Amino acid sequence: MSRVQWSTEQLEEAFKLAMLEQPYMERDLFFGERYVDEKFWVRLQPFLLQCGYKLRPRYQPDWTPSWFKLSSLEPAIDNVYDFEDALPLARSKLMDATRQHDGAKVVMKIVDTSAEEIQIIQYLTSPELLRDPRNRTVPLLDVLHLPDNDSQALIVMPQLLQFDRLPFRRVGEIFEAIYQYLQASALLMNGLEFMHEHHISHRDASYFNLMMDASKIVPRGFHYFHETTHDGLNREFEWLQRWSVRPVQYYFIDFDISHRYLTSSDVKEMSRLGQDKSVPEYLRPGPYDPFKADVYQLGNTLLKLIKQYNPKWLESLLALGEAMTSSIPEDRPSPAAALQSLDKIDRKLLEHRIWKPTESWRDRLLIRFNRKNPKF
Repeated sequence: MSRVQWSTEQLEEAFKLAMLEQPYMERDLFFGERYVDEKFWVRLQPFLLQCGYKLRPRYQPDWTPSWFKLSSLEPAIDNVYDFEDALPLARSKLMDATRQHDGAKVVMKIVDTSAEEIQIIQYLTSPELLRDPRNRTVPLLDVLHLPDNDSQALIVMPQLLQFDRLPFRRVGEIFEAIYQYLQASALLMNGLEFMHEHHISHRDASYFNLMMDASKIVPRGFHYFHETTHDGLNREFEWLQRWSVRPVQYYFIDFDISHRYLTSSDVKEMSRLGQDKSVPEYLRPGPYDPFKADVYQLGNTLLKLIKQYNPKWLESLLALGEAMTSSIPEDRPSPAAALQSLDKIDRKLLEHRIWKPTESWRDRLLIRFNRKNPKF
């Protein structure tokens, strides 16, 4: 990396001024030094390019920070994050990229080849299983085996958006998301119907692993680091309400702690894994049913989502969430039973609008008539 014109002394002086505006900014970032975790991806970029994937400018081996190329460092002093190539990794094992042949945005994840994750996701995305429309496994686009490293590989997936990153506006929008996740859970827990001997527990069916395909909701796309921007910089953001572009596709991601059981009888677990540590079984000694824990995790996510909105029209979904989070595992409905509860909901109810308590009557009026569509 070459600095175009700025000496170390000039950059030091500029950094001191920048700290007055951005006291939490790190020196390495301002100086265009990539973090340790990022250097792995920089070294890998030539290989990825051969495989048809291009990383953002920051991760090109010959990268020069764009703020170094200006005639003045004032813009960087004001806010270095106004430059897209100042945006670092969000998580060390994940990287966004562009697939060159069609421009599709993808995400790459580092996985251990000795773990079950690759085998499970390949199994769930096999042609036979993908024919089942209830399959909500994140699409697997590619598996890249790293050069000179047999212990790790990259799985390539489409860039998805957190399932609730944009507000829900109608009962039916939440209904659609939960229905798909329950369908997928039923699919997993029932052994994929036609293969009853294979049972898979996600073991982390919680908030951060629930995603949606936002391609219809955000036609212009979104930036991986700043999800509610199109380019990572401009705060203007255009998106469409889910109801207007339904159906929206929802997916499970992250099968790194999932497990495939080769028998359907007496499936038990001892490990306490995943994001949601409130699972009642985790607080008790002894083995537990991982499928019942999956139900609890998904139900708890549903409850937390519903509580962000005024309860009117959401009573049926609230009751389902409470049943799924029963402290007694045996009292929780199976995914199939939960789906039956959803099927009993009057479809006219799904059209009702829902609101967050923070939204004023004026906001609601503007949203209703498509004059405003806030992203929070």
